[in-house]
Amino acid sequence: MPGTAGSHPHRDSVIVVGAGPAGLSCALALARHGVRTLLVDAGDGTPREGSRSCGLDATTYAFAAGLTGGRLDGAAQPWAPLRIRRRAAAVPPAQAGADAPAERYGVSQQLLEAALLAAVRANSLITTVWRHKVDAVDQDEDTVTLTARGPGGTVRWRAAWLVACDGHRSPVRRAAGVRFPGRPRVDRLLCADVKVALPREPWDESPMEPWLFVDPPFQRDATVLAQPLASDVWRLTWQLPLAHGVAKAADATALIPVHGDPGDPRRTAERVRAVLRTLESMGSDGEGPDGGAAEDPAYDLLWTGEFEVHQRLARRFRAGRVLLAGDAAHLVHPNVADGVDLALQDVRNLAWKLALVLARRAPERLVETYHGERRSAARRRLAYGEDALHFLSPRGTAQKVGRRLTLMGARSKGTTLRRLDPRALFADSSPEYAGSPLLTPGRVPGIGAVADDVAVVRADGARAKLSDCLDRGLVVLLVAPGIEVWEGARWRDAGVMPVLRARLAELPVATELVVTPGYPGAAAHTLLLVRPDGYLAAWLPPGADDDLTAAALRAIGRRAPEEAAA
Repeated sequence: MPGTAGSHPHRDSVIVVGAGPAGLSCALALARHGVRTLLVDAGDGTPREGSRSCGLDATTYAFAAGLTGGRLDGAAQPWAPLRIRRRAAAVPPAQAGADAPAERYGVSQQLLEAALLAAVRANSLITTVWRHKVDAVDQDEDTVTLTARGPGGTVRWRAAWLVACDGHRSPVRRAAGVRFPGRPRVDRLLCADVKVALPREPWDESPMEPWLFVDPPFQRDATVLAQPLASDVWRLTWQLPLAHGVAKAADATALIPVHGDPGDPRRTAERVRAVLRTLESMGSDGEGPDGGAAEDPAYDLLWTGEFEVHQRLARRFRAGRVLLAGDAAHLVHPNVADGVDLALQDVRNLAWKLALVLARRAPERLVETYHGERRSAARRRLAYGEDALHFLSPRGTAQKVGRRLTLMGARSKGTTLRRLDPRALFADSSPEYAGSPLLTPGRVPGIGAVADDVAVVRADGARAKLSDCLDRGLVVLLVAPGIEVWEGARWRDAGVMPVLRARLAELPVATELVVTPGYPGAAAHTLLLVRPDGYLAAWLPPGADDDLTAAALRAIGRRAPEEAAA
């Protein structure tokens, strides 16, 4: 584990501050790469009550499930694309053939934290320290020192890097002198987790639809979001007026509990019953009467919480040897991007880079690309959040009329509202990491985006998905139509395979060579280079095999010998 201030510093270790989803997953992701981690938190090591965040993209959920070692089995509810209903009329879903949002999963944050915590306690590379609050952070050219106070007094630890996952009021961010500007109090939400058995055919295992109710009869001039979770639980989120409740501090961030304005339990019960009646009465097309079902469905209220929403973005995600992740780095409206989902994406981007730098296989500038890539991604979501707020919280007559016209147009065209669908918005824009120095430029639009999770054949002949090969090292994907008819690992010695394997063996980072019968838009014998976090780093057309080494070195922040000479 990291050494004390008086001992020789451990240059191969990392300190992670904060044991929420971001900190727990960061420690586990680093441990998967063989990095020793000290996890420090002010809490007592028990998951917090309430689910709060609940939506994960399919790629993020696969990453979290891999970290927990199967502890999330049965905890996720697959989601169909978001449906919208204004008053008593549903906006039609996307037409067949239209771009559909990426698949998502509903996962209770409380269950996610419990699974991550259990995996941390079972990992010998992670040392946990509870009930310790950050006092100071000091760093020099090679190490960072954390000073914290706990039950036994003041303690100091030293490591090569420190990752701040300590939430929106991050003491580490303040100690590092990183500003956290943005817009406070952009929205106010009431959330509830409700267990209810709504009508559904027992054999129907298709993804369930989340619903956004716009100006419904039971919540005029506001929106209500209903999201299904596993085990017959629904997350219900009501938009409330901003007239009540005061943020605790000027730099308050995230979903902050409102103090001094407790929700009336009777009013909350009325809200729950109104939403459940509507969900129960709606047909598969989303249509149904304004009054909902004749009788209230039986339900159990598991948890409620009232929050204010803020949008903020740290000026820097890296300050020397201190790195920010999760709510310590950004806050986005939850209707645009789930905070936990963004936090896990931060961690996935950062872990493999820190591991390579600590192992002296990549230069330190590789860590700097974490700031460039993840801050750009968060900034894009903040921009989408501002646009969505004009729809979700219209201020004034003009914005209210604009929302009504948008809904009318969506209904007449038979399409979903793309402005409330970040995945669809991303499909219309440049790849998330476009412009990153780790990418090999090309004319293919997919470079810098998440690679498609295609079927692959591994070196031992095992058949898998591309996602099964990630989070370890680089992956080289060769498009070889007809490979599915080969038996076992015979393909390893066919054609250019021996030459490719020899080149990859010379790289300073572990690289796996796999083949696939097809990849969207790729011709036969195309080589695709995929980063450990699943992003496409290079697309080499047939005959460009000689560029593979340079592309792989560029993907880890190094330069090919000929580039360095130039």
